Amino acid sequence: MGIENRRESFRREKLTFVLAVICILAAGGYASAANNRNKPGSDKIKIFDGKPKVIVVNGYSTSFRWPGILQRKLDRHFGGKRVLTVKSATRGGTPIAKWLNVKTGEPLRPWLSVLRPKLQESDDTPVILLAQQSLQWVFGSRGEGIRDADNQKRIRQGGDALEKYVRLLKKDGADLVFVAMHIYKRPMEPQIGNERYAMDELMRRNIPGVERGPDVWTPTKELYPEAFARDLVHPNALGAELMAQKWFETLLKYDGLEIPAWSREKKEPERRMPDVRVLRNLEYVPGGHQRNKLDLYLPKQLGRQGQSSGPLPLIVWVHGGAWRGGSKKNCPATRFVRKGYAVASINYRLSQHAIFPAQIQDCKAAIRWLRANSKRYGLDPERVGVWGSSAGGHLVALLGTAGDVKEFDKGRNLKVSSRVQAVCDYFGPTDFTKISRFPSKIRHDAPDSPESKLIGGPIQENKEACRRANPITYVTKDDPPFLIVHGDKDQSVPHNQSQLLYESLKKVGVKVRFHIVKGAGHGRFKSPQVDKMVDDFFDRHLKPRNTGP
Repeated sequence: MGIENRRESFRREKLTFVLAVICILAAGGYASAANNRNKPGSDKIKIFDGKPKVIVVNGYSTSFRWPGILQRKLDRHFGGKRVLTVKSATRGGTPIAKWLNVKTGEPLRPWLSVLRPKLQESDDTPVILLAQQSLQWVFGSRGEGIRDADNQKRIRQGGDALEKYVRLLKKDGADLVFVAMHIYKRPMEPQIGNERYAMDELMRRNIPGVERGPDVWTPTKELYPEAFARDLVHPNALGAELMAQKWFETLLKYDGLEIPAWSREKKEPERRMPDVRVLRNLEYVPGGHQRNKLDLYLPKQLGRQGQSSGPLPLIVWVHGGAWRGGSKKNCPATRFVRKGYAVASINYRLSQHAIFPAQIQDCKAAIRWLRANSKRYGLDPERVGVWGSSAGGHLVALLGTAGDVKEFDKGRNLKVSSRVQAVCDYFGPTDFTKISRFPSKIRHDAPDSPESKLIGGPIQENKEACRRANPITYVTKDDPPFLIVHGDKDQSVPHNQSQLLYESLKKVGVKVRFHIVKGAGHGRFKSPQVDKMVDDFFDRHLKPRNTGP
């Protein structure tokens, strides 16, 4: 019995040893897997594997043009296949302290109404969500920040705010978060440049699924000085492309993919118009903002259709872009030059440059400048029509209804009228406080909606500011003739907005025609019928015959 007991004891010890070895190996394997989780070729999250996921790109920026460039770069790189959908949660930078309570980490109302719904939207492809931010107001007032690398207390405070921010992003649905602290070119707010210390603190905490984004704004002596607008804060087209390229490289590098050599985007070839004389970048506010410029298109010689014995009637195009984008370069009105018209296409200050009424003040300043220089360019100051789409539709409608509103006439040439003789409004918003009553893919009442950004606050909380910005507010019986065109499938600006303006104009006896384009969304209408309608409208009201709406 003694021998059998010793054998049984030996078997138990052997079994215990084997189990211990297995546990040690398993623990080692787990630790190894954990250590390799974020290394190329491991089981880390892949961006470009085609599986649905939410990737948040975080970085302070005052440019909203770069997301579209990033989308095009990705699409081209993957042979035209949409492997990643680029969406925006915000336009421009939003301080972290506006999103959440930086002490408790609790989300604030903008987070609940803007970011959380975006994070939790379902999609069949990977989504990259642009939720841009900065550390402004984290330390108190906007002017307070991290002054230098020795300010350890504020560096930890900034790191804590960033950690609360990214953890809340992940809690609400982000699979992967890239954080970048972009740096201004000039020391307008030097503490923003030192936010990189807070980001370094965040990275030291090794939060799973949180990665370092690219350093986009560090100035160099080569390209970056050319990449900013005149104010040296807002990036221009080159700056937007550089930002897109840096993020493009970061995303590819994360998945271990080859990064192609950078080459600037090719601009769309300008349509050749041998019979048109083009005068570009004329300053209608000399010495004003960089956006206070227009392009003027004049016929080199008049053909049969455009025979004229006097000055040319003028059509002014006002571009769209949610009051925060767009350019005078894309001007569909140039076709009128061959019919004996002059055409002007204008830029105006965007909502990130100045809130309303800066935009209508610029449009009126352009009209006054063109009238004041009518003899120089052979224009007829008594025959001026305006045409615009979306945000541009809103502004031309205002030019039509607010012709005599003095608060909108500021600057030079004030002895010259800014009234116009005909208005063609393509799907422009007309009554901001009512826009959310109708179906739309845009949350118009949100703090970061185009309308809210335009007036400087949420539209339902700033109804007096909306009233000032609404074309409907100023409707009177002496307004010029209107042609209003809107698609009935518009999911950005509901066509009821045009219906409201039409009814208001008709009620006081203004000549107005409202045409609904069946099946059309938010954009230009590829319809010969609509083109002819616009041609006939301007011919009727800017050329000698003046009968009918």
